[in-house]
Amino acid sequence: MFGVLAIDKPPRKTSRDVVNSIERIVRPIRVGHTGTLDPMATGVLLLALGHATRLVEFSHGQPKAYEADFQLGVESDSLDTDTPVRPLAEACQPTREALAAELQQWRGLVQQVPPKYSALHIGGKRAYDLARAGEEFEIPSREVEIHELELLDYAYPSFSLRIRCGTGTYIRSLGNDIARGLGSSAVMTRLVRSQIGSLDLSQCHALDSLTDREQILAALVAPGKLVEHLPHVVLDPSQAVQIRNGIPLELDHGSSSLVGYDQQGCMVAMLQRVEAAESSYRSLRVFQQAAENNQPISINKMHSPES
Repeated sequence: MFGVLAIDKPPRKTSRDVVNSIERIVRPIRVGHTGTLDPMATGVLLLALGHATRLVEFSHGQPKAYEADFQLGVESDSLDTDTPVRPLAEACQPTREALAAELQQWRGLVQQVPPKYSALHIGGKRAYDLARAGEEFEIPSREVEIHELELLDYAYPSFSLRIRCGTGTYIRSLGNDIARGLGSSAVMTRLVRSQIGSLDLSQCHALDSLTDREQILAALVAPGKLVEHLPHVVLDPSQAVQIRNGIPLELDHGSSSLVGYDQQGCMVAMLQRVEAAESSYRSLRVFQQAAENNQPISINKMHSPES
């Protein structure tokens, strides 16, 4: 197996729970996921199967889309309903106009402090483990990108947002940051990840509908879905053999990293430009021919190299 399985993650399951469910069916095939969803969240969770697990580290630049509900005038340690929710002593009631104006401040590149109840590593430990143990620690702010931010509904104390953002964005933190800009605070009460890259909820499978290897194999989409945000190049047969044998390629391309496909649309290699030579590319990951690993076709219609 060599492909991507798009799952509509059910609530109350961790991303690891979903991986374990599929792994039990396809053993000894390796399974990994490309981005954690909180247990309360539902929606698109992409699993990499077989050799596609070697692409996970390259997948993180894909944009993601979410829909989320928040409640104003309350707070919690986790910024959602997974920890006790406390009312603010004096909560203001912002107008819809004020809320819409505050959203303007959170589009584009913004600084965000991730929640302490998160899977980030702090001194070799998960932040949520430290938080649950009552330890004091700080998480530095980091830059994230909010591509789109739309107010879907507002009826105090609840508001709903549609967000399209870059990797590393915590939607819980975003909702609370918006509320703090209005002189309040907020907890997230619902989160749905509606899209990763070009894969959306309509292309996802219910976890309990996949009960055997044949169903999973039939549900796989091309491994290229994990790296479609990266520029690609089509290799002729001699180039595909060359790079599979570890011999660098001379390619007229300006990108530092490329995804190499053969003329049938199957992935051949992840390529990186050799620093000392502008047009020479070496392989970072090499994948064998489709017949050997059940690789779905990555691109419907192959065409000239693009950036």
